Amino acid sequence: MQIHIPFHWTLRTWVGRSPLLFNAVFGSINDGERLARADSGLVIEGFPRSANSFSVFAFLNAGAGGLKIAHHVHSPSQIITAARYRLPAVLVIRAPDDAVAAGLAKIATHTAPDLLRAYFLYYRFLAPMREHYVVAPFETVTTDFGRIVDAVNRRFGTSFDPIHADRHTQLSKEFHALERFKALSATTALVRDTPSPPNYHGPMADRARAEHSRFLELARDDDTV
Repeated sequence: MQIHIPFHWTLRTWVGRSPLLFNAVFGSINDGERLARADSGLVIEGFPRSANSFSVFAFLNAGAGGLKIAHHVHSPSQIITAARYRLPAVLVIRAPDDAVAAGLAKIATHTAPDLLRAYFLYYRFLAPMREHYVVAPFETVTTDFGRIVDAVNRRFGTSFDPIHADRHTQLSKEFHALERFKALSATTALVRDTPSPPNYHGPMADRARAEHSRFLELARDDDTV
């Protein structure tokens, strides 16, 4: 279910500072199985259109298939819950211009100001919890996911299967084939053909880019960039 109001993502992100409030307000429009809880085995979250889906797909093929994976809620509450229960967590991040352009292409009624504001708030809220997640930059997720798996194993003492270069290439092909199949099966009423060229201006765009730069520095500490 999609809700389209001018400040939808900003509102979601603000409310997401409180997992209890977020789940009460937005839980009904999210698959309950995707919400992070005490019994979750892994949390994979990030701003929309940041390779969240491939990250979940890759971990499922790295031995996480038997775990309850919390994912695709796109709310700070997910990582906050992971920190509370000391769950392994991955925070994916993509350059804001690209993430916002992809978001506008996905749902035509989104607005760039709302998405940029929500992007900035999303990562700003989670910065103080830095020790509770591995930062997974979009570029590494899509080219060398094994580095993300290795970082999670180091930080959380997990034993996910390594993903070497050849395996990553194979997973990428399988994932894109699956996505093409889904696209052919789904309605395209709300989907534009291509993203608008990223060209966002103003203070909020600058703040979003600054958050992205800050998290890339954190990713260097995780050896994921």
